[in-house]
Formats: sequence, C-alpha cells, structure tokens
Amino acid sequence: MSSYATLMRTRTESAFDRLHDGVDELVFTDFPDYANVGDSAIALGQAAYWERSGIQVHETFSEQVLPRRVYSSSVPVALNGGGSLGGTYRSISEHRYRMAERLEPDTLLIQEPQSVHFVDDKARYAFRDRMAGREHLRLAVRDEASAVAVADEVDPILVPDAVHLLGAISAPEPVQDVLVLARTDGESAALPPLFAVDWLTDPHDLRRFAWWSRRSRQLPMLKPLFHQENVRWLERARRRLSHGVMMLSLGETIVTDRLHGMLLGLQMGRNVVAIDNTTGKLSAYADTWFGGLDIRLEFADDFPTALNTATRLSRGHRR
Repeated sequence: MSSYATLMRTRTESAFDRLHDGVDELVFTDFPDYANVGDSAIALGQAAYWERSGIQVHETFSEQVLPRRVYSSSVPVALNGGGSLGGTYRSISEHRYRMAERLEPDTLLIQEPQSVHFVDDKARYAFRDRMAGREHLRLAVRDEASAVAVADEVDPILVPDAVHLLGAISAPEPVQDVLVLARTDGESAALPPLFAVDWLTDPHDLRRFAWWSRRSRQLPMLKPLFHQENVRWLERARRRLSHGVMMLSLGETIVTDRLHGMLLGLQMGRNVVAIDNTTGKLSAYADTWFGGLDIRLEFADDFPTALNTATRLSRGHRR
C-alpha cells in the first residue's frame, strides 16, 4: 500500500473512531442505489470500517424503500456520506431532514462525512430548523470550508471521505496517456472536451432494480420486496466501484472535476489533474487534507489547461 494511501486511511480511521464513539450497532438508511461510483465507494468504505470495528449493521435501505418503522429505531441510524448537504439534491435533503425530525429523540443520528454547500438562504434555514437543532446528532464534514458553513448551527466533526478506508486500489496498467472524467450534471463548472466521459450507466439488472425501487415511492406496497440483506446491497456497490476503477485505469493521468475521480485516481497511484466543480469541493478537500503530502495531484482552472498539464505529467512519468 502506498504511503499516501496508508496515511489517509490511518487519518480517516482515527476520525471515524471519534464519529462512532460508543456505537456498536446501527441501521444504514440511504444506500446509494444509482450509478454514481463515488457514492458507492463511500458506502463501501463505511461498511469496511463498521466491519473492522465490530459495529453490527442490522439493516440497510436505500432512501426510496425506507420503511416507516426505522423512525422508531432505538439503534443509531447512519446517513450516507457525500456531497449533498445544502439543498443541491432535494430528495436526499428531504430524506435527511425527515430522519432528523421523526427519529426517536433519544436515538443517535450519525451523518457520515459530507461536503456542505448551501444553494441559498432557504436551504441554510432548512438545515438550521430541521436538522441542526436535533440533540442526538453527530454531523461529520469532510473539509474545513464545510465546517465553517455549519459552525453557527452545529459543532461538526472533521472527517476525511470514507473512500480512504478502502486503502490502495489495485488497477490494470494504463493503455493511454490521459483519461478525462467530467461531470454532466448541474455541478459541472467547466466545458469538457468532446472525448470526455462521465461515470458509466449501470448494467441492466442494476438499472431495473433501481427503477422498480423508485416506483415504490408511489406504490408503498412494493417496498418490502426491496428489503434485502446487507451483503446484497454491498454487492451492487462493489460492481459499480469495479466499473469505475476499470474505466479510470485506462489513463496514466486522470483529468477530472469529480471528487471521487480525484480520490480514486490517487488511491490507484495515477497522476491526477483536478478542476473544481461549481461548489469548489475538490480544492476545499485538497486544502484540508493534502497539505505537505507528496502526491501526484495538480489543479487547473479549465479542461484545456488541465489537458496540457496532463500531457506533461504523463511524459514526465514515462521518462
């Protein structure tokens, strides 16, 4: 395992120990049942930590199939980490706030590490009024800018992204100089080249499962059909992560505006040239955790500049 991967895994485990202090069992409530590889990597990192730490995960649910009985849980409830706190994704925000409001008052609610970006004052007030005031809440943020964003409402715990808990990631040798992974959603802040790719769509069986689980919002009688064992949820995440790693492994240097394109690339031992998304979470993360580390990461303002840098890095590495 590389020194970078070892150091970041150690830092992350220590921070996760603080976040989960006194917890020996939990329910995981919003498994990311969609094609975003980064969110699957987060879920797998958390699961790896819980297993190593002897924390029993009683049940796992995606947000779409969550049964109402979870609100009555006396067992701590964990919300998946990521970059969705602040109103960017309404469905996830509503799920998070409903859980904070409806979960038994004496039950611990753990928000796994999140980047925070409030889209407007309304979103900030929703966080303040619906979540931050909960007494039994542990909120983890994954960069210092996010800690500042919520500091007036709650005392957060600074914790690196759970992907580091996976350690160094094995990948095939590259077959091309540069691979460009670029966002195609509302968080994209730069115009990518035509040959850029985003995370691949799911295989047919995963798409079918996710489609039907989403329909269960309108047809609640379907929800029990998707209440499955934890191992089956995690297998879906492993398949998605495997697809993402195989795609990233094509490039000797990875150019990306996705945080997990950056983090997975570094854990694979690749060169990475990063471009910030609309919320600035890539540079915020690097500023928080990578100071003084000898890693193969550079930042660029746009994709043309990033491609020039990537070409230089690839040629320099071959020498």
